[in-house]
Amino acid sequence: MKTLYTLLTVIVLTVSLSACHDDLFVDYKNNPTSDKVLTSPENIASISGSLFYNWFMTMNSSWSPRMAMWVMADQGTCSWANVAMFHLSSEPRIQFNNSVTYTYTRINEEFYQDLHSIISMCNDVVYAINNGSEMPGGLNETAMVKAQAFFIHGLSLGYLGLVYDKAFIVTDNETALFQEFSSYPEVIDAAIASLDSAKQITEDYYFVIPDTWVNGHTYSSIELKALANSFSARFLVYKPRNSTENDQTDWNRILDLVDDGMKKDLAVEMDNVNWKSYFRHYTVPADWARVDSRIINLMSPSYPYRFPEDGSNPQAAGSSDKRLDKYFTFIASHDMKPERGYYHYSNYDFRRFDYAVSTWSGDVIDFFNYENDLMEAEALARTGDIPSAVSIINRGPRISVGTLPEVPTDIELDEFLDILFYERDIELIQTGFGNAFFDMRRRDMLQKGTMLHFPVPAKELNVMELPEYSFGGVSNADGINTSDGGWFPDEK
Repeated sequence: MKTLYTLLTVIVLTVSLSACHDDLFVDYKNNPTSDKVLTSPENIASISGSLFYNWFMTMNSSWSPRMAMWVMADQGTCSWANVAMFHLSSEPRIQFNNSVTYTYTRINEEFYQDLHSIISMCNDVVYAINNGSEMPGGLNETAMVKAQAFFIHGLSLGYLGLVYDKAFIVTDNETALFQEFSSYPEVIDAAIASLDSAKQITEDYYFVIPDTWVNGHTYSSIELKALANSFSARFLVYKPRNSTENDQTDWNRILDLVDDGMKKDLAVEMDNVNWKSYFRHYTVPADWARVDSRIINLMSPSYPYRFPEDGSNPQAAGSSDKRLDKYFTFIASHDMKPERGYYHYSNYDFRRFDYAVSTWSGDVIDFFNYENDLMEAEALARTGDIPSAVSIINRGPRISVGTLPEVPTDIELDEFLDILFYERDIELIQTGFGNAFFDMRRRDMLQKGTMLHFPVPAKELNVMELPEYSFGGVSNADGINTSDGGWFPDEK
């Protein structure tokens, strides 16, 4: 069936939430129209320079599924209702209310619309260059602009494929009015194809992306290619919706990608003016969100994996992993609402990236180089080379920061994977969008009734005169769209 694609562009807005914490704000830059993009080479270059900004702000907005996914994965916890965190992390899990009247429908629809809008901008840039526009700096600058457009096009498609059950694959705005929905595997394949297009350009031209494009940091064409490889690997690793799909992952392909992957972090400097991570800002304050007891229990098995149902306060945890004290802070008091469930409570605050709370300054890490290492370690282990996988873990922060004993090279695969996911849970907190959710999803560890992906927003469905649908809720647990698994010890 052919469906109408509706381009819903991002507008400048400042939004205040009235429920609970009323100081969440979101602001975006205008996404330009095609007419503005195609006006002149200078405009094309300028718009290309804003593509990463628009993508970064979309990924770090407080109006997106990101915060809800963080608590749905039980890596973070929060009982406040903002951005649907309380609703979607309630126990037992409930169905997502995919309707235009839902109070927090914007977390779904704005993210979906923003990514499609960015994709449209990327298409405009590529179209202009393909039709003869050359940048003022000549061939190398033209190549940089086009490569950046393909790169951001790939990132935007990739996250549509990770977050939603289906989306549009739009590579040509002139024919975008009549598109069919594509399944999430198809969307991710298209994302990787766009990243491959960016990589191809970097093989023919050398350039350096200025530090105004990725604020505070430059990336050469060689480094852009490495980032494209690592993002491609990330999309393939996180694509599975359950353990059965995870078993079908092409780990040899991932090995090839990470081997030529990033060698430095993808970092963005916040400037407290334009560049801000609202996600980081609002998931760090101890009076609003905390690290879930599940994470502390991993590091200290004597600490309860769920906060006691009677509300009694556990003692501070102790661990042989020094990262417990380096990354986390024990707080005896609580600000959350007990009537919403003591399971939301936690004594631990995350303080590894403390600066984001008060200063809005410093680097936000979107993609740690160590994540690339962990993907390589997992791929090596799953393809039979456990000793090489172990060597990656033993030269990482598990030893250098945590001072834990080295992992033996004769370890069994299942035991090694437990260690690897422990490292992912501890080291990747507050980095890439949805990392914890995607990891729990592909291991069948999201609580039963947790939706495995979001539906196409009701607003989009209504425009296309298609029926609304949704996922989530214990009664809908099918292991395909809604989790039929769980992580509690008696459920594993």
